[in-house]
Amino acid sequence: MKCSLASGIAPDDWKAAHVTPVHKSGTEHHASNYRPISLTSQICKRFESITRDAVVEHLEVNGLVTETQHGFRKGGSSLSNLLQFLDHVTRCIDDEEYVDVVYLDFAKAFDKVPHGTLLEKLDKHGIGGRVLNGISKWQNGRCQRVCVNGHYSTWRLVTSGVPQDLF
Repeated sequence: MKCSLASGIAPDDWKAAHVTPVHKSGTEHHASNYRPISLTSQICKRFESITRDAVVEHLEVNGLVTETQHGFRKGGSSLSNLLQFLDHVTRCIDDEEYVDVVYLDFAKAFDKVPHGTLLEKLDKHGIGGRVLNGISKWQNGRCQRVCVNGHYSTWRLVTSGVPQDLF
């Protein structure tokens, strides 16, 4: 793994994922009642975790994230963000101030990020050199296939999305 981190090169089998549908609720006959779980190797998860920690540290040290960003920060979640927002709105109402609220649903937003766009954003935020090169090489050649009841689809290249453990 040290050599992989230093070079940014990883064996193809580290970048392969098996996507398995897990039933959430409702009838089992509708695909929308399932959520896809991407199963990757433990070394893949560790690599992503190390990279994530380095990127988040860079963003925080350089003041590139605000206190209102919760989802990918330690101790933060959608719930903590909602509670902070609710507190702000409640204070405004108590102070008889006007409050306008716009709700945007970014469902699966991270699944739709083209790899090239992610790399451009990281570069614009000062993440370059070996880290950016490693992320680029890590994304290149990622593949996945779906497994349902022991039957596998053909392998497909992954061209968009941010690994969940990365951000």
